[in-house]
Amino acid sequence: MDAHGVGLYEAGTHHVVDTPGCPVLSPAVERAVAALRVAGVHRAAVSSVDVREVDRGVMVTVATAEPDHEALGPLLAEVSAGVPNLVSLARSRRAPDAVQVLGRSPAVVVGTVAERHTPDPEAPYHYAAPGAFTQAHPGQLVALHRDVVAALSERLGALAGRSVLEVYAGTGALGLRLARAGARVTLVEAFPPAMELAARSAREQGLDLCTLGADAGVAVSELAARGEGFDAVIVNPPRRGATPDVRRALGRLSPRVVVYVSCAPQTLARDAAHLTLLGLAPVEVVPYDMIPLSAAVEVLAVFGPAPPREPRVIHMDDALIAVDKPPHEPVTPQGEHANSLLERVRRRLGAPEAVPVHRLDLGTSGVCLFARRPAAVADLARALREGQKSYVALARGVTHQKGHLRRPLREGARELVASTRYVRQRVVGGHSLLLVCPEQGRTHQIRRHLAGVGRPLVGDSRYGDLATNRHFEHRHGLDRTFLHLLSICLRISNRSRTLRAELAADLAAVLASLERG
Repeated sequence: MDAHGVGLYEAGTHHVVDTPGCPVLSPAVERAVAALRVAGVHRAAVSSVDVREVDRGVMVTVATAEPDHEALGPLLAEVSAGVPNLVSLARSRRAPDAVQVLGRSPAVVVGTVAERHTPDPEAPYHYAAPGAFTQAHPGQLVALHRDVVAALSERLGALAGRSVLEVYAGTGALGLRLARAGARVTLVEAFPPAMELAARSAREQGLDLCTLGADAGVAVSELAARGEGFDAVIVNPPRRGATPDVRRALGRLSPRVVVYVSCAPQTLARDAAHLTLLGLAPVEVVPYDMIPLSAAVEVLAVFGPAPPREPRVIHMDDALIAVDKPPHEPVTPQGEHANSLLERVRRRLGAPEAVPVHRLDLGTSGVCLFARRPAAVADLARALREGQKSYVALARGVTHQKGHLRRPLREGARELVASTRYVRQRVVGGHSLLLVCPEQGRTHQIRRHLAGVGRPLVGDSRYGDLATNRHFEHRHGLDRTFLHLLSICLRISNRSRTLRAELAADLAAVLASLERG
């Protein structure tokens, strides 16, 4: 909301479009919004308002960057007196640069801290808290939940006794429904108060479920490390999608079915591509019009066990295999990563003796070279050293049009000569899309050189800018360093060859999102 009214953001902007008489809203929510519009919530530096319907009325949360604003107290009193059927009014502090629309840890000013909500009379109630997420259209929410149950039943049979893990579970509305059907349910949610409400709902209704108030990546990774097994896993992440840690843990859990509920097709596509490397392939995808008359689409995707897909081959001959390395897959086996690109090359490309000629970082995509047999490694490695690599990178802020960075880099006890050239291709959303050519192959050479001149790569968790990375993750779905090995030019057997991998789909989607604003 702003001085122009109370409504929704215009697509790609922070301009609020006033929506009086919005036909999507339930009558109770529409009456509450009408009262807020009259109250003029913008007067007290309120940046956003959340209104949700519950069984007994409506809950309202206001977020402000100025918790001590002199007009806030009178405004809250006016809202409390003027909103029909108000059962809870809360306030929340929101930092001006926060990604989330609402602030954190709302404090209740008037009414209750939790209210029962029963959108489907055939399902258990769950508790709603101020600012807790819910779908705007309860009818579509019910349809989605029923379809999740149907998808699980179709693949598992009766749900009684089946073990189900739900990640990003919120206050547990779906998990409670499954528990009533007899499933043994474990809920994971990073916001502990939400898990407390889920446990309270289950306890009051005599339902058996386990709750884990912890970061999704940490919790699911620990479950996988302990060898826990689940017949089904439900993932319902925010717009930024499931984290790489969660996706890797899903592969290690090896469930019979994964149901992924997505509110952002871009991050669903990104995550699905990763899951196919981990032995889980999509078998059904169903869209839902979650907010009629808007562009918002929810997607229900069902995944089942499947062999990891074949690597995309760029070039293959008797000595050399060049493939397009996807992000999040290690070149060789390491740590908690159950699969590797080397394993796929050996098994799926009929090259059981293949060995890597070079390695790309886990989060880097692009051209990756393998020798078909160990005897060919030395010649191919020499050709690679004498050739040229060209990377696409997105650097924070606006760089010079071109540059030549010369700075020694330390590796262990040694300080090694290193130089990197770049040319700016264009400025996208205030950041620089670069074509970068390292003249050596030092560890993290591009990342360290650009960070050293104050232009770190976007998404780089080690050398980059934390606030920028967080913004790109939430707003544009970037979950890795924006770095792609576009081409390798080398000379083999007296013949020059250029091996090229087009920009990875997830990075292309980030650029498209950035250009939309």
